[in-house]
This record gives sequence, C-alpha cells and structure tokens, in this order.
Amino acid sequence: MDKALEILRQQINEKSIGKVAKELGVSKATISLVKRGKYPNPYKIYAKVRETYGELQTEIIGVENTKSIDELGKELGCI
Repeated sequence: MDKALEILRQQINEKSIGKVAKELGVSKATISLVKRGKYPNPYKIYAKVRETYGELQTEIIGVENTKSIDELGKELGCI
C-alpha cells in the first residue's frame, strides 16, 4: 500500500471526507474512490496528499506530539 493512501485514510479518520476533499481541492467522490482503491489512477491524488499533509507522523509513547521525529533525533543527539 502506498504511504499516501495511509496518510489519506488517517486524515479522513481525524477529520471527514468532506474536509479532506476541500483541503485537497477535489470532490468527495474522488476521495471516497481513492480510499476504497477504486480510483483508476490515484497517483495525482497521492501527490496532492503528500504535498498537503507531508509524511505520515507516528506517535511515540511518552513523547510530546509537538515534536517531529527529526526534532526528537536532534534533541537526543542522533542527528
């Protein structure tokens, strides 16, 4: 599965199909089809997802949500 599809599904769960569609500038039907894997060529939508939302953020237990993985790595001296 493409990471962008994972990001899209995460955004839909956090918000709604309507809000995500508006943020991406496409129809709710398009978002619904992409989510279900029925959109004929989803790669343009995937590009919009990456451009709008960036990479998927993973939560680390015990770490503030305001820090990105890169910021955490710098703070720990790993980067």
